[in-house]
Amino acid sequence: MNLISVILVALKRLWNNKGLTLCSIVGLTTAVALISSVPLYTDAANFQVLKQRLSRAEGDGGRPRPAFAFMYRYIGAWHGAIEMDDYAPVNEYLTRSVPGLIGLPLETSTRHVKTDNFSLFPAADASYIGIRQPLGWVSLGFIQDVEQHIHVVDGEFPTLDMESDVISVLVSQAFSNETGVQVGEDYVVFRRDDSGDQVRQVQITLRIGGIWEPIDASHPFWFYNPDTMNSVFLVPEETFRLRLAPQMCGEIYAAIWYMVFDGDHVRTDDVPGLLGRVRYANTRVSALLPNTTLDVSPVDALENYRWTTFVMTIVLYVFAAPILGLVLYFIGMISGMVVERQRGEIAILKSRGAGDLQMVGIYALEGTLIGLIGLGFGLLAGRYLAGVMGNTISFLTFGERQPLHVLVTPRAVRFALVGVAVGMLASLWPAMRAARLTIVTYKHERARDMERPLWQRYFLDLLLLIPAGYGYYVLSNRGTIAILGGGNGDPFQDPLLFLVPSVTILAISLLFIRFFPLLMEFLAWATGQTVQAVAVVLALRQLARVSRQYTGALLLLVLTLSLATFTASMARTLDESLIHRMYYRTGSDYMLV
Repeated sequence: MNLISVILVALKRLWNNKGLTLCSIVGLTTAVALISSVPLYTDAANFQVLKQRLSRAEGDGGRPRPAFAFMYRYIGAWHGAIEMDDYAPVNEYLTRSVPGLIGLPLETSTRHVKTDNFSLFPAADASYIGIRQPLGWVSLGFIQDVEQHIHVVDGEFPTLDMESDVISVLVSQAFSNETGVQVGEDYVVFRRDDSGDQVRQVQITLRIGGIWEPIDASHPFWFYNPDTMNSVFLVPEETFRLRLAPQMCGEIYAAIWYMVFDGDHVRTDDVPGLLGRVRYANTRVSALLPNTTLDVSPVDALENYRWTTFVMTIVLYVFAAPILGLVLYFIGMISGMVVERQRGEIAILKSRGAGDLQMVGIYALEGTLIGLIGLGFGLLAGRYLAGVMGNTISFLTFGERQPLHVLVTPRAVRFALVGVAVGMLASLWPAMRAARLTIVTYKHERARDMERPLWQRYFLDLLLLIPAGYGYYVLSNRGTIAILGGGNGDPFQDPLLFLVPSVTILAISLLFIRFFPLLMEFLAWATGQTVQAVAVVLALRQLARVSRQYTGALLLLVLTLSLATFTASMARTLDESLIHRMYYRTGSDYMLV
């Protein structure tokens, strides 16, 4: 058969088994949804915690900062003042290269530079600077784009004026109220600069050009609380560079570069690359201007986010393993039913020259078509399931909580593809066994079951009793769940508490299935000896004779009910224990009824 023939045969076989095909799609969709919902939920939940933690991180004056805020600083009080020539290279790199290097959408950015403190005097007292007390101590500086975030309540925003001997500045409303300075008044600032062995006196005449107040002090633009700028006389950047800097030595006493990025779409897969780019930027900045540090960033929180997401994913998969096993077993059982229906067809095709690979290829193509459908629907269902998990308060208790921002990430898609691949392997296993059939072996199997299931032939049910018994022994010696005794009270740090009961349930279920035909045989003999009802005896003997036909469904039923009962009991116990612990931790002297 050529490729087109194989495709046509696969499509026709899927259509002829519409019911079982639909069951396979539902099973694979469920598997993909369960597998993908775990990374989707852990990413979204931990990212929400990350944003809350970063938002609660207080900046200057107790103001919360944006989650993805980056602040580079050079502090002259610690490392000495610098010149504009020292400032220019690192400023060029931080303003032009770093935003693109970080790779996140830039929401806002600004720069701030200021001088060391000057003593402030009225212009009329300029001749008495050495003997008069100053009005206060102020610094001169600029803030990039500050005019868009302040309201000039009096006067106007200063501009560069190269002709005048007086430099126009902007003062804050709070400083004006405190000192009484008014628009249009002239003042003198004075400072002594140490330049090597020489002491240089700097005296600059200023004119109050305007009085400002912030439009919105909580806007992300403000890297510091605007109140901390009360003692800074603001000028345009050109004025600082062309008029003020030439009159001073070490004119830059503090430099700040502040950037706020949009990190709403950052997920676990993005964190390693983002951290690597930030580290590279830090190295480059330190080379351009030593002692420039990244004082505000989400780097530490991102490291913790990546680790907690990894741990939570592992823990949830450990606890979801029994359910995933049941779903995959269901997929394999449905595939086995499809193959069972088509055994005669397989035997006929084999007798007419079809090879084993061609037969397996037909089923692989069927599985691929079903897998693609299951992948699409499963990712959508997994995204919805992750949102439902975010609204869970306790076991089967849902409420209105802050909705999770669930994104289908490449990590979730990779997990989903693994789930599809495992599901396809589970569905191909019966086909691979059936591909060995010949017309003779098929007739023999039709007459009577030729072999028992694999796990019965290799006594896997008995072997599973060993780890189940050992786990029970370990837990018995250790004691009950940690929350009932000492320790840190987190039972989820010990997956053995959950895996041992699941393995025990599986082992006992398989053991029950092994002895179920013998039980039916005994009941048939006992019924024939006592009741002598022909119909009942024949039914029981048929159950004992063709156990292979119902073993899968019976095992699935037993495991589902057993695991559901255990999971519900475990969840209810943990919920009640948590409630009691909280009551005990926040106890009171009186109970009001």
